Amino acid sequence: MCLLNYGIKNSVTHFQLLIVFVVFLCLVLRCENIPVYDEPRLPATVIPFHYNIQLITHLENSSQFRYEGVVNISIHIQKETKELVLHAAGFKMNTKDITLWCNDQAPQLVKVRFNRRRSYMVLTFDKNLSLSRFYTLRMSFRRPMSDDSQAGYFVRHYLDRETSRKNWYSLTHFNRNSIRNTMPSFDEPSLRATFNVTHGHHKRYQSFSNMKVLKVLPNHQLVDYVWSVHETSPPIPTYLLAFALNNFTCHFSQSANAKPISFRTCSPAGQVRETTFAAQVAPQLLTHFEEILQVQLPLEKIDQLVVDNYPTAALENLGLVVYGSKLILESEQPGRSLTRTQLQTMELVAHEMAHMWFGNLLGLEWWTDLWLLEGLSVFLQSLAIDGLQPRMGQRMLVRNRESALMHETRMGGLKLVQRTMPIASDTFMFKKATSLIVMLCSTLGNTTFFDGLQRHLWQHTYESSTPDDFLRAMQLASERHDSLPEGYDVKTIMNIWTMQSGYPLVTVSRSEGGLDVVQSHALNENSTELWWIPLTFTIQGSADFQHTLPKAWLTPDQPQLHLNLSLPQNDWVIFNLQALGYYRVQYDELNLKLLAKALFNNFRNIHVLNRAQIVSDILFLRRQGRISWSNAFEVLKYILDEDEYEPLMAFVLGVTHGFWGLSPDTSISIAKWLGIAGKWYAEFISYTFDKFVMQEQSLNTLDTPH
Repeated sequence: MCLLNYGIKNSVTHFQLLIVFVVFLCLVLRCENIPVYDEPRLPATVIPFHYNIQLITHLENSSQFRYEGVVNISIHIQKETKELVLHAAGFKMNTKDITLWCNDQAPQLVKVRFNRRRSYMVLTFDKNLSLSRFYTLRMSFRRPMSDDSQAGYFVRHYLDRETSRKNWYSLTHFNRNSIRNTMPSFDEPSLRATFNVTHGHHKRYQSFSNMKVLKVLPNHQLVDYVWSVHETSPPIPTYLLAFALNNFTCHFSQSANAKPISFRTCSPAGQVRETTFAAQVAPQLLTHFEEILQVQLPLEKIDQLVVDNYPTAALENLGLVVYGSKLILESEQPGRSLTRTQLQTMELVAHEMAHMWFGNLLGLEWWTDLWLLEGLSVFLQSLAIDGLQPRMGQRMLVRNRESALMHETRMGGLKLVQRTMPIASDTFMFKKATSLIVMLCSTLGNTTFFDGLQRHLWQHTYESSTPDDFLRAMQLASERHDSLPEGYDVKTIMNIWTMQSGYPLVTVSRSEGGLDVVQSHALNENSTELWWIPLTFTIQGSADFQHTLPKAWLTPDQPQLHLNLSLPQNDWVIFNLQALGYYRVQYDELNLKLLAKALFNNFRNIHVLNRAQIVSDILFLRRQGRISWSNAFEVLKYILDEDEYEPLMAFVLGVTHGFWGLSPDTSISIAKWLGIAGKWYAEFISYTFDKFVMQEQSLNTLDTPH
């Protein structure tokens, strides 16, 4: 009995100790702050539709940089709930100031919880918020400012070239998820809202935001401060909201379309001459985009800020584009020549202008769909550049395609459709996406493709869309124009390309009465993955490189086929016209010899893009051990006479295995390391590199856009 009592007492003691331990653990881990909501996406209980933001930024004292503000967020209740979940991290706020009201109703806030891991703030009220009602949520926010761009809203400075004095300015970088570090918000790309920004600041600064300044009012509480009231924005996602304060000097320019858009290109006073080119080319590019898309941009102004040490190369905020100075500044050049730096500037500005449509007017549902917007933007960017500088956009697309193929070869493949947000492989994903957009356009034809693209824009203006929405628009366009064989579906075709990693190898060999064509995985011989491949080709006796619509298809159900062709024994055949398809081609030995002979005798009889493709494919196949070195050399030896950029670029990338930017000496060493050695070979590569460098330098002879 005594033993039983002892056991009971001992068990009670252990139980009490366990309770104490659990309580202690909760206190240490702050269990009271563990939220009831922990999903990766915000709940679909409310939709924000308007933000009214009033903030004051203090830049006068460098030891006390700070801002404070108030935001009223108008929301629509989609499902009855007692909780509101939004994003908040990094800034300070007084939870006692949080209020919510709907006409004469004012639910009482009973609890505030935070999920630090997901940057959520969970507000719990005393009663359900009524379905389909409109509420206004009011919160204050404040934060010290520094040069840390992760804060979302931060400061930078430049040195006055005459006085060496530091001049401070402020600006935002909210892409992808940084506005939550500046102020409370529903920070997801699909949640579009209109924004009113009223910015308080010292009167010596000028205020920038997505929309122009409507009026400037005195601030009666702070001496020498004013309120810059900006117009209401159209619906945009939170990551495209932008505001800035500075005393920059600006260039003024204007687009030449039916409803001209005013441009200001602003930078520190000492850099203003170096932004002249960007100021000139931006409205010209925008005009080209409106002509291509037949969709006018509903803006009155676009400001371009050029700043030092920006976190990214640029950010396409609607109406307020910000560029890093390293990629946009260009010293004034004599005459009317276009330098390589100016071409890089044109490419960057064109890309950001393209995002005014794809990214701003038409957005994405979630970050995993970013590849489509980037792919479309780069493709359109190339077309606009070609409109100002013929073939410069084409060169960019060839570089993209080669870089994407090389990267996939090194990495064993790359999927565009990812379950998580892509970051590490963003650049190459976007290059592959661009190449697939190019292939889709060439498969459907320009008329069909742009019909679908324009209707897609019209249907989803100021909305979020998905890749399925885009492919549905393309399918409807293909049906209107009868662009695909009966029973073929755009979504079925393209999903194979976006959901599988790697790319196909198309093998072409002569047989009795024509050609045998078969597909396989280029990077994995054991893979059973197959693609829908549009086949284009031409033969020597009736060479035609301009008609690039598919003549036949390889499909997952029919991975090989026989083409009945009357092909003379001594005539070459070339597949993948203008290298518009995202695949490589391997020919039989006879066709390789015929191509080698044709290239050596007169390479100009073969389209420049197909010469680049042949060079790239031959180097790839040699590295894979699929063809002999002697056959590869016979094809490649013509390169000594090549004088066009695209084939030379393909050769340089090929022999360096895609390591762009290396010196010729280092590249030759890498080529030797890859197993192709010999003094004569080194001289061969060195000579080709010298010509490639000359091609790069020849950019200086291009006409300046006007």
